[in-house]
Amino acid sequence: MIWLFTGALAIALLAAFQYRSGLAELSDWTRATDTFLAEKLAQHDAHMTALAAVIRMSPAEPSASVQGLAQSVTAFYPRITDIATIRIDGTAARTIAYGNLNGPVIEAGQSAGDLPILGKPGETTIRPIPERHAYDIYKLVEAGRLLRLRISAGALLGTDRIPPGYSVSLSLGDTVLFTQATSGTSILDVRTSLSASNPGQPLHLLISRSFRLGELFPVSLVIPLLVGSAILVWLGVQYRNASREKRRQELRATLLEQEARLAHAGRVNALGEMASGIAHELTQPVAAMLSQSQAARRALTLDRADILEQALDANIREAKRAGDILDRMRAYISGAEARIEKVTLAEALHGALRLVEKDLAQQGIRLDTAIADAPCIVAIDVISFQQIIHNLIRNAADAVAGRPEARIALEARKGRGQAIIAISDNGPGIDPALLDRIFEPFFTTKPDGMGLGLPLCVRLIEKMDGTIEARNDSGACFTIRLPSGEAA
Repeated sequence: MIWLFTGALAIALLAAFQYRSGLAELSDWTRATDTFLAEKLAQHDAHMTALAAVIRMSPAEPSASVQGLAQSVTAFYPRITDIATIRIDGTAARTIAYGNLNGPVIEAGQSAGDLPILGKPGETTIRPIPERHAYDIYKLVEAGRLLRLRISAGALLGTDRIPPGYSVSLSLGDTVLFTQATSGTSILDVRTSLSASNPGQPLHLLISRSFRLGELFPVSLVIPLLVGSAILVWLGVQYRNASREKRRQELRATLLEQEARLAHAGRVNALGEMASGIAHELTQPVAAMLSQSQAARRALTLDRADILEQALDANIREAKRAGDILDRMRAYISGAEARIEKVTLAEALHGALRLVEKDLAQQGIRLDTAIADAPCIVAIDVISFQQIIHNLIRNAADAVAGRPEARIALEARKGRGQAIIAISDNGPGIDPALLDRIFEPFFTTKPDGMGLGLPLCVRLIEKMDGTIEARNDSGACFTIRLPSGEAA
């Protein structure tokens, strides 16, 4: 569509340029023709003056002097087709034509009544002869003697100098002396006119400039113009798409950077919520280490090396366990890169549940778990997976807080090549109008929420080739699906 519009605009501009060029040519040719006609008509006046002078000096006719001058004039100026003198005697008129190669010719049969009446010597007049496409100039040389000059209208203009596509019409008053029309079909005609500046020969010239289809829309220019327009449009579209893609990538990078910063802030804020769970989990290995250390001291007193060795081994195990707990906390806060490993689903879930069980119990929220006994191996980043479970359970806790018989349920089972984990609550559920938006970044229904928890869960679970979806089922229900394998 853009190419069609651009091509049409380019062709229209080409036609306008061709049209203006044609108008400029018409204007130039009209001015040149005006000058050309002025020169020719001035020559006629000069010839009339010279011939009149020679005629006055030749009272007897036919005159060899007039014949010689007339021959020279007609030879050099073919548009002057006839030079004659007319002697008027009463009602009779005697005409002698000069300039013929065979000498002067006496023409008979003309009446003085057919001639123009001039008052005093030197006066001139003009008379059209349309049947011959010519006009006659008469000049009174002396009393009873006239000079006649016949001008061919077609030869005056010079048909060979009329450009193709031009039509001309030369007239004298209302009488058209000469017309030359252009051939072919035109789609546009422009007309102009000029009047001769010579008062003795008041000729009027009408000029018409025809524009043909091929002249306004030359194929040699239209095709390259269309091809060029298509290339320009294509380049413009490519540049626009590249610019949009660049802006989209820059915006995405900016959003991802902001999201990462906010996610880090969210993890730091979540640390306060996780602190009680972490402290509770650390209490067990620390208490065990204290108990085993006391047993080791007694073993030293009793000189029981076997009991001492068992106590030290137990301390090593519990120290490693505490270290793992602290490593998970540090990785969660720092947002470390995903470290995919194959673990049992039950083990990963129990590790996540230990972080929230005590806090839920303090809030009076019952946590029901149903984890299938059948071994299920999943390839996950344990820290990220436990973060997802923690976020979903914390959201559920917020939804049921303060409700009687508040309950959160976690169900984990193995499906067809999948591990399916469902976390549901008996809260008010999710507004159906908002279900399609809850995973959008920065969208939240909590007054103090940042809208990053669920989008972060989506990104983390996708890194493990999993999915997460939400629905309402007597409250909100979030379902996670992960690829699973057989137990090792």
